[in-house]
Amino acid sequence: MKNSVAIGAYSMALAVILGAFGAHGLKNMVSEYSVEIYNKAVYYQVIHSLGILLTAILLKEERALRLLRMLFLSGIVGFSGSLYVLTFADQLPQLLKQIVGPITPLGGVFFVAAWIYFAVAFRKETKN
Repeated sequence: MKNSVAIGAYSMALAVILGAFGAHGLKNMVSEYSVEIYNKAVYYQVIHSLGILLTAILLKEERALRLLRMLFLSGIVGFSGSLYVLTFADQLPQLLKQIVGPITPLGGVFFVAAWIYFAVAFRKETKN
């Protein structure tokens, strides 16, 4: 549980820092559309960082928490991380855009898997 709380809290702190950068420093660097992409990355990082914290509070089984942390973090890195990179798509080489672009939906799959696994794990724990 302690690891999940710490990781969720650090991820939230990072999301706040990245959000502040997006609000104050990014607008002069990229297009308005790119700022929207960046904000979506921050939004999903916040939601799923809260997911890590929520699971730490509601689940007791450490194995389930470890898997959920891995799924949520994989989603944050895959989905939000790729969107952070794609924010600067105009400045990126075409090959890098082609590599990073398909990672975004894969990160989304990790998010969906995390929430489904959380539902199953919570139901299992509350049955006992």
